[in-house]
Order: sequence, then structure tokens, then C-alpha cells
Amino acid sequence: MTRPGRFLLVSRVGPQSLHRRWLGEAADRGFDVLLSAYDRAVPPPDAPGVTFEYRPGPKVAGYATLFEAHRHRLEQYDYVATFDDDLIAEPGGIARLFEIVADANLKIAQPALTHDSHFTYAALLRHPSFRLRYVTFIEMMCPVFRTDILLQILPLFALGYESGIDLIWCNLVHDAPTDFAVIDEAPVRHSRRVGAAKAMNGFVRGRRYEDDIHGIVDLFALPWLPCVPYSAVRLNGKSADHRSALLRDAARLALVAPRHAPILDRVRNIAVYWNHLLRRPARNLRVSWARSSL
Repeated sequence: MTRPGRFLLVSRVGPQSLHRRWLGEAADRGFDVLLSAYDRAVPPPDAPGVTFEYRPGPKVAGYATLFEAHRHRLEQYDYVATFDDDLIAEPGGIARLFEIVADANLKIAQPALTHDSHFTYAALLRHPSFRLRYVTFIEMMCPVFRTDILLQILPLFALGYESGIDLIWCNLVHDAPTDFAVIDEAPVRHSRRVGAAKAMNGFVRGRRYEDDIHGIVDLFALPWLPCVPYSAVRLNGKSADHRSALLRDAARLALVAPRHAPILDRVRNIAVYWNHLLRRPARNLRVSWARSSL
């Protein structure tokens, strides 16, 4: 059982949010919860250990003001996770996620996605042979931040970009090849298609996700990195540093593509991942982070 107060789960939630599945009983949960509703139609949950507020606006800009308003509280925790509200997860799995991340002293991490999830990066789909895989960067859907790292990168949330800041935050704090990981042992399911909340997050009248991404990588003069694992830890705790181990689990993802539509997008994303694993030497992945500062 984790000691109270180590971990905080934060989410910007709307009327269709799935956050009620995350809560369970406070005594069994192992983490605290801060819910920030962007729609007044969201009722406050009747659950102990849960803080609820109303804060209008899009996701990233909302997190910027939320974090500043609750900065003193954030400092009381070891790790803070920010979950999109369309994730399906149970309290025990989230508690296990926090425990693995803390035990590995990761700077930024995220749960893997179940194979029935909607996804962008096939590298983040669950690889069942591993506890965790060290990766080049962590996406925006469900990051888990060590609190000192979150406080260091807070200015990113206030830059006005609703997409692409995940390509920057790992660049800013990278020091070692074991800083960032996707946690295969504690996966979550992404239940809605990627981009389903685009309009709510300000992507209207011709504004595209790609516009924000290009804007912020140009601002920091950083590359648009692929999301690729380069080493792993097996379920028994042993290291797996050979590319062949990763490739075996990656090959199983061929069974994922036919289950969902649009099939061509999923096939392409998996093929891109295989290509990165086959053609990008591990030594290049370990030194591919550029350094910058806010």
C-alpha cells in the first residue's frame, strides 16, 4: 500500500468523462484526485479524497492556470499524472502505474495503451513481455510527471499551443537514457478516436494539430522526434537491451490493425513503428534529444 499523499491524478473533464471509473474507495485508491471541469454540466463527484473545480477553456491552457492556482498543493506530491477524460482505467491499475514510475525514479512516464485502444503512436501500445520500455518521448494523453519536473516545464502549458508541447518537454529535462518510459504492466484503454475533442480545444476555422506542432518545434528549434523504445525491463525485473526483444513484441501488433477503423491509418502507424525499430540504431536514439530552455 502506498503512503497517502505521494501521488496526484489530475484531469480536465467534460460531460462524457469516464473519471468515475478511476475513483473507487479512497482507502484503497493509493492516490489523490483533482478534477477540473471545463463544462458546468459536470456534477461534482461524491467521493472522498477528490477535489473538484470548474475552470472553462481548452485542455492545455486550462492546465496552465490550474497548475498555477494549485502550485502549492502540487509540491506536496512526488508524482502528478494528467489523464484525458476518455481513458478507461481502474483504481488498482492507476495505483500500480504510480508505484512502478516511482520505483524507477522516472522523470516522465505514461501507461501503455491496451490493444483495443485508439492510438497515434504504435510504440505506446502494450508490449506484454515487459514491465516498462524506455522511450524517446511521452505523449500528452496520460503523462505522469515527477513533480520537480512538472514544475520545471510549467511554462510550456501557457505558450498558447494546444498540441505539440509533448514533443518539447522531454527535450528540456533529458539527462539519461532511463528518464522516460511507457509502463506496459499498467495499461489503460483510450476509448475515443484521436482528435474527437479538437473543436473544444480550439482547433476550428482551419487550425490544425499540425500547425501547433510545427509552431512549437520551430520556436524551440527542435526536431519532431519519433516515439521509439530503445531498451526495456522485463516482468521479472531483468533488462532487455537487445533490439530483437522489442521487435518480437512489436511484431504481435500486426493483429491489432484489423480490429479497428480506419484500418489504413492503423496499419500505417504500426508500419512506421516497425520501420523505426528496424532502421534507427539505438545509439542514435540515445543522443537524439536536443537541449533547450524556456
